[in-house]
Amino acid sequence: MIHLVCPNPAIDRTLLVDNLGKSLPNRPYEVKEFLGGKGFNVAYAIGFEEPNIPFCVHTIAGGRNGEYLEELAKANNVPVVFTKIESNTRVCNIIMDTKNHLTYPIYENSFELNEALLMEYTDALKKAVEPGDYIVFSGSLMKGMPSNYIADFIEEFREKRVKIFVDTSGDALRQAYQEKPYAIKINDEEILDIFPDVKLDTFDSYIALLASDAAAEIPVFIITLGEKGIVAKINDQIFAVKAKEVKAKNPIACGDFFLGGLVKNLALGETPEKTLKMAISYSTVNVLSWYPELDKQAVDEIYHSLSITQY
Repeated sequence: MIHLVCPNPAIDRTLLVDNLGKSLPNRPYEVKEFLGGKGFNVAYAIGFEEPNIPFCVHTIAGGRNGEYLEELAKANNVPVVFTKIESNTRVCNIIMDTKNHLTYPIYENSFELNEALLMEYTDALKKAVEPGDYIVFSGSLMKGMPSNYIADFIEEFREKRVKIFVDTSGDALRQAYQEKPYAIKINDEEILDIFPDVKLDTFDSYIALLASDAAAEIPVFIITLGEKGIVAKINDQIFAVKAKEVKAKNPIACGDFFLGGLVKNLALGETPEKTLKMAISYSTVNVLSWYPELDKQAVDEIYHSLSITQY
């Protein structure tokens, strides 16, 4: 089972506008609503195509919007474990000016995560995890979570052979790294949170870092380099995948789609080569759409266009 940690969800409304105007009525020509929050984006990628693998999202929701979030989850076959609250779940509006290729994300503030609610949520999550499961932490910690939140999970579940994926930044990333999780997936800026004094100015410098003792105790270590592609260490094998150059429409959630493809294919026991190519295919195809969606034909085309190098 793959457990996706998503305490701060939203209803994501994407509005497509043709040339957003100032001080004028702007009428979107199309609107779609999605399950919002990084964990739900990861879930979309995991459940996108066969073979299926068991997963669930652990979230906190309430009010009428919380009920709607639950309806969207059922309609999209996304298994969810809810911690219920009275506060109304937030709505986030993403306005896409499709003529000028501009994005205007407008995110509502979240509910207050107090100590009692955090404990209730955490206890429910921990009780659901079985030996050999996967736990995925994606994005920054929600306000109210201590910086050692992920690190404590790594330490507590190490003996139960639970594989923990970490995609975060700042102090939470530093502490998680010290506990040596199963997997770290970060970008070329977040890597500096762990190694602020390491000079990373060439492609080879990233390869050298993954081959060093600094990454030796972490089985899966991925660094995304934007348009340059990715460098990755999977079970002592080091790879680079060059990204296919595309004209991006909406870059929101591309990292989450990459993470979903990564987690799923590793859990299925696929080869490192296929795992990385599937992950970057999902990420690339996602930016080709105005919405957080994937297209099977486009995924296949990107997959077969990718070149991978082993070092």
